[in-house]
Amino acid sequence: MNILVRLPTWLGDAVMASPFLATLRAHFADAQFCFVGSSVAIALFARDFPHARFVLDNTKQEKVRLLATLRLAKELGRFDIAFTLQNSFLSAFLLFLTRSPMRIGFANEMRSFLLTDSLPKHKNLHQVQRYYELLRPLGICGEAPKLALFAQKETTLHANKRIRINTGGAFGSAKRWSKEQFIITARALLARGFEVILVGGADDVATNAAIEREITHANLHNLTGKTSIEQLIDTIAGLDLFITNDSGPMHIAAALQIPLIALFGPTDYRETSPWKAQNAFLLSLNLSCSPCKRRTCPLGHHACMEILQADSVLAHVEKVLDSF
Repeated sequence: MNILVRLPTWLGDAVMASPFLATLRAHFADAQFCFVGSSVAIALFARDFPHARFVLDNTKQEKVRLLATLRLAKELGRFDIAFTLQNSFLSAFLLFLTRSPMRIGFANEMRSFLLTDSLPKHKNLHQVQRYYELLRPLGICGEAPKLALFAQKETTLHANKRIRINTGGAFGSAKRWSKEQFIITARALLARGFEVILVGGADDVATNAAIEREITHANLHNLTGKTSIEQLIDTIAGLDLFITNDSGPMHIAAALQIPLIALFGPTDYRETSPWKAQNAFLLSLNLSCSPCKRRTCPLGHHACMEILQADSVLAHVEKVLDSF
């Protein structure tokens, strides 16, 4: 049995696909898996599927993407079952070009004719469960299990509790809490004797460097842009608490059952909250204008995140740390 999976592009979406992948592997233990996706998605699952074939999809960078997709399909070959966890037309076209007899994906972007099994993408359903619904054509139904990722937790003992602060969040600036509130939070945590680690991607380097300049403390560490995906997973596995915007690292913490405080503004926590995470606190003001799901605030005030204060986060820090 040969199975192809076109993975989601973004880190958080890829983590939320982990129950789908774990269940698929459990039902087809002897199958040969091939995963196609972004460098982030491939790095995320490389250790979880050590014997799988991973193929980087670079078609978006090509001048004529249709031709590049055709070349990619020829490189991949034919499979018994092919899934696309992406919503784009071209991801379904890729499956069609492989001539795989069973092609499964969501019925959107007018692409159903390219799939043998096109399923509705239900609204107000958690993204984890949406991905899991794609298993229905194989007779696999029910509620998705917990997120699952492999981690190599460091064994070094630390004198202070380690709290990681993630200031980033892909998709747009609207998902991000203010730098000033992060500074207040970090200062308070350091004053209480905690070790604080700043993380984020390339887009967060400037913000976290500014935070680092504002705070001079031996227990403040800035790892922004300095970790691979595997290192990110392993360092999150060794935390006592994770404070984060709605983001990919948030879902990694949820998969590893790390206590976390997640800040939600323009995104819908019904769809992207930490799935089945223990000791997870979600902070949202639930304003009438949210969730707008926009990259930037359409009203110009960004109130869903700006009104959220550090005091609320710090109050929940005590609740989380006292609960374990």
